[in-house]
Amino acid sequence: MRDFDLGKLCVVGGLLLLACSDNGSVGAVPDTGIGTNQPDATIEVDSAPEPSTPLAKVWGATALEDMNPDAKIVEVNLAAANYDWDFEGHTVKMFAYNGQLPGPLLQANVGDKIIVHFTNNLEEPTTIHWHGMRIDNEMDGNPRVQDPVQPGETFTYTFDAVEAGSFWYHPHVNSHEQVDRGLQGSIVIHESQPPAYDTERFLIFDDILIDPATGILPGFLKSHGEEMHGRFGNRLLSNGLSSDKLAATAQKGEVERWRIVNTANARTMTFKLDGATFRVIGSDGGLLPQPYTTNYLQVAIGQRYDIEVSYDKAGTVKLLNLIPTATNDGKVKLVEYSALKVEVADSTNEPREVQLPVVAELPAREIDQTVDVELSGQTDAQGHIAWTINGKVNAEEFLFTFKKGSTIKMRLKNLAGPEHPFHLHGQFFTIVDQKTMETSQPGLKDTVLVPGMSTVEIIAFMDNPGRWMAHCHILEHAALGMMSELVVEE
Repeated sequence: MRDFDLGKLCVVGGLLLLACSDNGSVGAVPDTGIGTNQPDATIEVDSAPEPSTPLAKVWGATALEDMNPDAKIVEVNLAAANYDWDFEGHTVKMFAYNGQLPGPLLQANVGDKIIVHFTNNLEEPTTIHWHGMRIDNEMDGNPRVQDPVQPGETFTYTFDAVEAGSFWYHPHVNSHEQVDRGLQGSIVIHESQPPAYDTERFLIFDDILIDPATGILPGFLKSHGEEMHGRFGNRLLSNGLSSDKLAATAQKGEVERWRIVNTANARTMTFKLDGATFRVIGSDGGLLPQPYTTNYLQVAIGQRYDIEVSYDKAGTVKLLNLIPTATNDGKVKLVEYSALKVEVADSTNEPREVQLPVVAELPAREIDQTVDVELSGQTDAQGHIAWTINGKVNAEEFLFTFKKGSTIKMRLKNLAGPEHPFHLHGQFFTIVDQKTMETSQPGLKDTVLVPGMSTVEIIAFMDNPGRWMAHCHILEHAALGMMSELVVEE
């Protein structure tokens, strides 16, 4: 059982807050590890059976239609366009994939080939990044590698579903605005022997900053606070709905798989579950060798978790998002916001044990090199912030060059107060456990939260050749310079 102290909070100007690290770093909201278990030179992946297993139905998103009759190929159409979003009585000017917010579900079986015919109907260029998927770098959506798709143009993304797991997709051009305006969607790559759950749910958690009187989104990067901490919303969203409106039904005795992703621009989220029991069965890189239980689930921006939920009694089950909130007397309390409510009907059944596929423990792998990655910032003469990686703003030269198959210890050193969720494209890593909520996260990861004025160590496995982005997933920080690339050579 993992448990952590959620009482270390901070206040900025009486606003809602993000939970602080020990050093007191915060992000304000307007208004209302496992260093010893390392993979071998090539991370083994699940291969698809013959014939291909039918795709399971996933609650929470409409799946893209597969146009290809070949059982081993998933071929879909996807388009980005302007979108009038009906939210709380207002028509909000947004973007959307295929007229859905969030975008439709892309799903396949592990081992399948995926073909996405993408059309850009926006008035600005864009790309699609398949967050967490280890694919060819020419298909990764990096605008330094792929020419951005111009308005009215099309581009076909083709890649293999190498790993089973929960992923998501979003742009990598003007991301801090395009993602916040709605360009985000879910990806499920099913295991070759998927566990038999009664229901699978995909849950996308986000927030949005919106004028409650007019439904207008304020301008982007127009304040010092947004440059410093990123853009925090004043409305929490669950699968594109106001978070208190997402609801479902189930029966006592049923066991479900929930796939969770945090797609916010800047907000780390911490969840707890009332009325049912759960355990963590998967993380960024897929199912875990050893599931575990915890009282609180911290999900940094871009991270994914798969949890197994068991309904052992009838009644109302609530997934609660714990938001630190400033009170009138200057203190801080955790306010519980509903992220999902499930009404569980009574039955004579009891929860059953779901057989999970056997996932091998990660074999030991010798570290070839240790490098430092310094996350910091600076201000210009006008007081605007530029965020840096190893002293560079949007560095054009490569951060590092590694050989394929090398194992690299990265010391991620946050030299500033605000936290930084560090995301590495195209590779997986494990987090060296420091007995904190940010580091006690077993399994393969592609995103790790680095609290302010702290150092987090990861063991990265450079198994996928190409040019790969490394950046802070607070999208404003990335837009303001905390973006770099590394190279993995054959």
